Amino acid sequence: MYVPPVFPELVPNNKDILENFLEWRRHSFPFFERKTFLTHASVSPLPAHTRQALQDYAAHLADYGQFDAYSDTYYFRCKERVAALLCENKAPATPQEIAFAGSTSHALGLVATSIDWKSGENCVVADGDFPANVVTWKNLQHTHGVETRLIPYRPHMDLTLDDIKPLVDEKTRIVSLASCNFLSGCPLDLKEIGTWLHERGVLLCVDAIQTLGAVRCDFSEADFVCADSHKWLLGPNGIALLWTRGEVLKTLRPMVFGWLAGQNRDNWFSYDTTPIESAERFEPGARNYLGIAAFDASLEVLHNADPNIVENRVVQLRHFAAQKLVERGFHVLWQGDSNAKTGIVSFQAESESATLQLYKRLDENFTLSLRSDKAGRSWIRISSHFMNCEEDINALASVL
Repeated sequence: MYVPPVFPELVPNNKDILENFLEWRRHSFPFFERKTFLTHASVSPLPAHTRQALQDYAAHLADYGQFDAYSDTYYFRCKERVAALLCENKAPATPQEIAFAGSTSHALGLVATSIDWKSGENCVVADGDFPANVVTWKNLQHTHGVETRLIPYRPHMDLTLDDIKPLVDEKTRIVSLASCNFLSGCPLDLKEIGTWLHERGVLLCVDAIQTLGAVRCDFSEADFVCADSHKWLLGPNGIALLWTRGEVLKTLRPMVFGWLAGQNRDNWFSYDTTPIESAERFEPGARNYLGIAAFDASLEVLHNADPNIVENRVVQLRHFAAQKLVERGFHVLWQGDSNAKTGIVSFQAESESATLQLYKRLDENFTLSLRSDKAGRSWIRISSHFMNCEEDINALASVL
């Protein structure tokens, strides 16, 4: 079994400690042998620990067969890790309230289609959020006759409660927002928003894919949290989490109801359609154990790194990068302050063509993301994680 090297303390301007850190990184995140990875807001490379966990799990399946008794160890342990992570974000989560899904879109879709919608009701989302958290809800117009209201777009996506209030009325059932915008990096005050919504009987759903595993948010007033594992959580594609607040979970009936979702599922010929009390009601059939085993290992990596250290490094590196970019005359989409809980910073050169040429040149040695805003303008996005360091940003800045 692979044993990850101990995560070393990183002290600025200490050459010996930096070399120790880089040696740890080469062992723990092999991708860095190829390029400097700076795009965890996109798709993270798997840690070596996760790679080994997958190999070990697959070897066991080949040698001993695909039987649930062995795989369930990963299944339940991963849910415990997810619940602990959400509690770090002030969500009152228990493992029984966690469901696995195939993607963030899938998790959001489970929420959207499990509500007992009434005629004339509406939901609210943000124009400028990633499509997963918009089209899922807009599709309800075709399937359930639900109106989708859009919070007006603005480039920074620095939304506040005042942007939401005019769109909420007595027919609003749910508001679904991203904890952090995928392009600007601007985070939201979810506690304030959720408190106001709950006073009016409105649910709050959070797409947390751009914060979970990187920085801690306040999900204490959220009713749902959705996130795939392949970004800041360091897991593979195709395995996502859905947390539902316990009292809300009881009111939901999934549109896709499989044999494992029933309360009396052990009695096969009862054909019971009463949803099981836990969030397993959202898991209709055979489970993605391979994805769960990998997700479990990646969550272990994050836990061993310490959430405080992870958050501090993500926030510090984001601010450090924004400062370097501004000093060199680049346009930063949203700078925020040094304490902004986000890991994303996007920038552009003096023209569209210059931005595209710069991205092409940087791609030789750095893995970044090229993204477009609503107006079609290109931005280069940096998103550093805890295994990055100031030397990575300095190296990037030196070739700007």
